[in-house]
Formats: sequence, C-alpha cells, structure tokens
Amino acid sequence: MVPTLYLFDRFDGRLGILPAVGAVTHVEEVGGEDTIEFDCALAPEKGERLLWRDPTDGVWREHVVVRTDEPLGAPAHVYAESSLCELLGDFVEEEQLVAKTASEALAAVLAHTRWTVGDVGVGATERGCLLYHVNALAALRRVEEVWGGEAEAVIAVANGRVASRTVNLPARRGEWRGARFSYGKTLAACTRTVLEDEVFTALYGYGKGLPIYDEQGVATGGFTRRLTFGSVNNDVNWVGDDDARLVWGRPDGACGRAHRFGHVVFPDCEDATELKALTEAALAAACEPRVSYEVDVAAVDGGAGVRPGDDVAVVDSSRSPEWHLRARCVRRVRELGEGRPVVRLTLGAVERTTWAASADVAARVTAVEETAATASDTVASYEDLGEREF
Repeated sequence: MVPTLYLFDRFDGRLGILPAVGAVTHVEEVGGEDTIEFDCALAPEKGERLLWRDPTDGVWREHVVVRTDEPLGAPAHVYAESSLCELLGDFVEEEQLVAKTASEALAAVLAHTRWTVGDVGVGATERGCLLYHVNALAALRRVEEVWGGEAEAVIAVANGRVASRTVNLPARRGEWRGARFSYGKTLAACTRTVLEDEVFTALYGYGKGLPIYDEQGVATGGFTRRLTFGSVNNDVNWVGDDDARLVWGRPDGACGRAHRFGHVVFPDCEDATELKALTEAALAAACEPRVSYEVDVAAVDGGAGVRPGDDVAVVDSSRSPEWHLRARCVRRVRELGEGRPVVRLTLGAVERTTWAASADVAARVTAVEETAATASDTVASYEDLGEREF
C-alpha cells in the first residue's frame, strides 16, 4: 500500500497530507542512504518534512525534501533524505574525546543538535578521538568508526507530530530471521556481482603512530612509525592464510605459490594483541573474492520480513564445490504502491555505495595521484610528524 505522507514545514508546523501519484520508492542501506522518491501533483518546498508510517515495518520515518524536479504540465518528482541529514547543518567546532565510552562520545556529538542518545550496544570500552571543525553528521560517522556500531534514527510520534528524534548505536543492525536464498537454482530476477576488491592471502597490520619521548621520558608531541604486532606474533608483522594462498596466491618462481600481501591500518589501536586480532578479522574478509547478490524478495525463502542488516543464508550451487555462506542484507529497495510492495534486496559483505564508488576508474586514478602528491611533501623532522597521518 502507498503510505500516507504527512507534510510539515521547515519548523515542524503541520501543513496537511501530500498525496503521492503512484508508488513511493524507499531505498535504505546499512551505513548508506535512506531516501524516498515519488511523484506528486504539487511540489513541496525544499526543506519541508515528510512523516510516514512504514506499512512493512510499522515504524515511523521522517524524511526531508532535498530536491524536486518540476516539469511543466507533468507531476513533480520529489527526492527526500532521512531527517538525520539535518545534522549536516549542526557544527562541531572542537570536541576532545579522551577515554570516553561510546555513550559519552555520542552524547558529546548530539549535544550540538536537537537529537538525543538512545540505546547504545557497543559496550563500555573507552577510546578517544578529536572532532575538529566538522558537521555533526560527519562527527557521528567518526564515532561509528572509532567505537564501532551502526547508527540508526528512531522517530517517535505523539499527537500527530514528531515527539522525539533519537540516535541508537547498536553494535550491528539486523538479526537472523531464517531467510534463505539459493543461487543457481532460483535464477529468476537475480544478479550476482563479483566485486573488484583485491584478494589478499596475507595482511600486514598497523596501529596508532607511536609517540616520541625525549631523554627524560617526556612525550615530545611527535610520532614515529605505527604500532605493529610482531611482539605477540613471533616477530612477524603479518598474518596469512595458507589455504587461501594455495587457491589465490601468485607464482613464486619455484613452481610454488607465494602469498598476495596487503595491509590494513587501524589508526586508533594502541595494543599489539588487539591489533593482531583486528588484522586477522580483516584477513578473513580479504582472502576470497567478495560477492554481492541482487535478488527480488520473492526468490528468497522467508525474505518478506528481511530488513537492512539482517543475515540471509545463501547457497551458491553455480560453484564447485557449492558455496554455503551467510550474507547480509546491505540494501533494500521497496516500491510501496497499490497491492504488495515490490522489494529487491542486495545481499553481500559490503554496502553498494562502497563498491559502486570504487568501480569508477577515474576516481581510483585521482586517488593514486593525490597519494603521490602527498608523498612528495616530505617531513623535515620527527617533531613535524605530530601533524601528519601516515
């Protein structure tokens, strides 16, 4: 069914109901976009708000109009983003977060907004970072990076209007609901994409830059090389997967197969044991090709209730031996029109926004050029390293 769209002005004043012409398309990604698009006879103003109750999930959602296309003599097309986008207009001048829990860090960010802290499920580990001259949405994403978790907006409604706007930070969105999908048997309306990510069978891991101390043992404020984990790994700063090496390794020139090496950086990690564990977890995801499946929900057994973040059991019988894996619903596109919704899911290990952007060759070339330009700006002394990220 088409949801009822309640229209509010930029200051939360209720304007009435905005009738949609045809279906409303809702796109939601884990760590990515949350948008709606639809046609209507009369275009709303930029910045006006749309409040609607999700006919599938039963939760309230709020979106802000960010663009309208208004052809003469035809319905207007509206594009609206999750109301979390209003955090782009809230500014964090400086927040020095030292030895803070995720709840404390989230509270520090949201103190600059009208949003409040909800449920935080990433534990009470104390970490730190500097938030300096960034908008509140970028600061929120930085909290996700440092403390972990996947932020989600929660809208509460009372008396026909938004009563509260809350940000939850669960360790991981979604759950296991028993949905299953077989690729190779159920082929209708399904596309498998083998992503362009490099396959590595061994990874070096690097942590936070180590501080420089003077002769009296006082920190100078500068930094040298990054933390490694050789001290807890038999003096070896990398971890490898020999089974992956036999399949995905490269010729070693002696009729054998050598590792394909890569590296990962965890700029906030200060413990060698933790760094090794993080690198091993990254290797598990990097030692085989990443695969994404785009499929109509009708082809997924039990897929009607799948939400972004949920796990789905996948059997890929096109491979020999067939693959048995648990993929994650990282994107859901729904056309909410008359009758049952038309739903398409993306199942995989990474968000579509991540791999779609990396497929742009021009962007990748530009990134290499920028890296080379940065490398040419050499550091004159150890003391200068405190201002550098390397």
